[in-house]
Amino acid sequence: MNNTQKMVRLNLDLSPELNQILDELAKKIGTSKSDVLRQAITLMQIMVTAKEETKKLGVPEANQLIVNEIIFSSEEQPKPHSPQAFLETFGTWEETRTAEEIIDDIYSSRTGSDRNYSL
Repeated sequence: MNNTQKMVRLNLDLSPELNQILDELAKKIGTSKSDVLRQAITLMQIMVTAKEETKKLGVPEANQLIVNEIIFSSEEQPKPHSPQAFLETFGTWEETRTAEEIIDDIYSSRTGSDRNYSL
């Protein structure tokens, strides 16, 4: 944040559970709760922009396999602000293929060696 910019002060009401999560996140990344919220707003901005561009946002494993897709809800009614409500935004997607078709697709996309190894 540029020091020449004037900061706007906000008052925020949080449940004790969300405040505890905010404390824990600030400690884990070594910053203030305000910085955690600023970073969360930036992430939310990325999510909204991705949705507007009909893109998806995911969390890849080290091998680049997307294990969690982040889904942004566009419902008009606000949802409760609980850790469980946040976790419910992660998860599954709709799929038209059968489980067998998905498994076949996974196996067919793998690359490996045909070498024979012996000990």
